[in-house]
Amino acid sequence: MEKGSVSMLEAKVVEIGPEAISKGDPLMILFDETASVQLRRVSVVQHFVDSNSKKRELKNLKKISIDGQVYEIKHIGELVQSNMEMIGHATLFFKAVPEEPQHSGIYLEPYTLPSVAVGSVIKYY
Repeated sequence: MEKGSVSMLEAKVVEIGPEAISKGDPLMILFDETASVQLRRVSVVQHFVDSNSKKRELKNLKKISIDGQVYEIKHIGELVQSNMEMIGHATLFFKAVPEEPQHSGIYLEPYTLPSVAVGSVIKYY
């Protein structure tokens, strides 16, 4: 990577809650391993490969890939940076950016929910 570019943040899916994925709702709620039992029911739990990775600057991210399926970032909410640093949290929305986007949301295109499994790799770059 050239100097000044954003380094990649990589996480592995370690758990998928029983209510985490709904085909009718194009979103994915991410948390790290600190998530409570209640949150884990509705979340995809990610483990960051590099323990320092949570401190990375996220506002300049352009893409997210999930098992090689690449999504273009259309909007990053203002709380995503602090939420990712503290609890590995963001909500991925696979739909157009609304007039009032979620503060903890990352809006992605194409608008298709990827299939994820334990062991899936999520790359933020």
